[in-house]
Amino acid sequence: LGGWDVPLEIAAQLEKLRFFSLVRVQLPEPTRAIPDPVSIASSFASLRTLVLNETGVRFAGACIVCAQLPKLEELQLGDHDVHLGARAEGISTPAELAAAFPSLRSLLLEKAGVSSWDEVWDLRALPKLEILSLNANPIDKVRYDATDGVAVAESAYAAAAKAAKADKTRPPERVPAPFASLRGLFLLESALASWEDVDHIDRFPALRELRLQDAPVVRGVGASVARQLVTARVGSIEALNGATVSKREREAAERFYLRQLIETYPEPLPDAEVPTEREAATRQPRLPPLGPAWSDFLAANPRWLGLVTLHGLHSAQLPRSEGGKTLAMQLVNLTLKSSAGESSDAPEAVRKLPTSLQVSKLKLVCTQVFKLDPAKQRLFYKAPGEEARNEASFMEELDDDMRTLAFYGVADGGTVVMDEWAPGDAGAAPKGH
Repeated sequence: LGGWDVPLEIAAQLEKLRFFSLVRVQLPEPTRAIPDPVSIASSFASLRTLVLNETGVRFAGACIVCAQLPKLEELQLGDHDVHLGARAEGISTPAELAAAFPSLRSLLLEKAGVSSWDEVWDLRALPKLEILSLNANPIDKVRYDATDGVAVAESAYAAAAKAAKADKTRPPERVPAPFASLRGLFLLESALASWEDVDHIDRFPALRELRLQDAPVVRGVGASVARQLVTARVGSIEALNGATVSKREREAAERFYLRQLIETYPEPLPDAEVPTEREAATRQPRLPPLGPAWSDFLAANPRWLGLVTLHGLHSAQLPRSEGGKTLAMQLVNLTLKSSAGESSDAPEAVRKLPTSLQVSKLKLVCTQVFKLDPAKQRLFYKAPGEEARNEASFMEELDDDMRTLAFYGVADGGTVVMDEWAPGDAGAAPKGH
């Protein structure tokens, strides 16, 4: 199109235009004078969504355009390096960015060359931002400081007070938290490698949905284990990687997380204190005082204390037999189903099995139930709450006969589906054979 003139002219003919895509249209970098701000405001008066992917427009230029669009609710800017840290004159501070995007609810910066969380943090004051997609960017850390909204709010208040000639001695209104409205944070294919980053994600006050597939932090563990650990460490999310986190799944994930941490205790957990009458009535033993040796553990696992209080002290201790001996295994109830040809109509069965059980031994259990030779079995696991889902994305294959159920994050109430190897799968035998 050769510039901004033609898109503006087209938009000017469509008074009620709400969605405008300029994908792959190479546009010159906007300045304060080009395109004309009056033309932008008049041509895009009703615009709600603007797509600038693969246009070459940088974030600073997009700010200049969007500052004239007070009704804009969604901006897509990606598939090229947007230089998120660069700033336009007069739109550089977090408060000024907030003023440039007063109605923005969704900001998609995918494959945008964003590598620094500090650049993302400058967006923290956007007042209505609900969805922030940073998929396929090499961001290697996430940090959240709840106190960092103060300076931004004071700066914004001071500017408004000066413009209105108001009394600056009046105390400012309550300062909103950083990213106060953010409900969805998408970090697919990021470079996050530490659970500390996940713990900081837990601090976002309104977060309900998180996407974190293909990040180094969740590689090296089974998909079910990764899902349980992220669910447990981020207490507010209701959806993870596109799938709903049910109440039942959350409880199972948090208990699994507590059990996983037992082996990392700096010292044995002290015995519970003698409960008060009220505590005895609610069957909640009181967590004993923890010594200084626990400081690093608590810092590395900030949700641990709250989860122990929520689920009970017994959830943070290995179960004991009647004689007081610690049991090394956890028992889980698993529903066994078959989708193999001859046994697909067989009734499902429920078995209580130890999580220390190897997959090869689980196949023997399935042989007893469904009469299929272990060498012909393929086993898949579905987490609690996902029983109705049959899509492959919601099942994890138990593909290593030497691994235990615990390795795959098998939880109480889960389902194991047995399938039969097809003739064409002969070269893809399970590991361990």
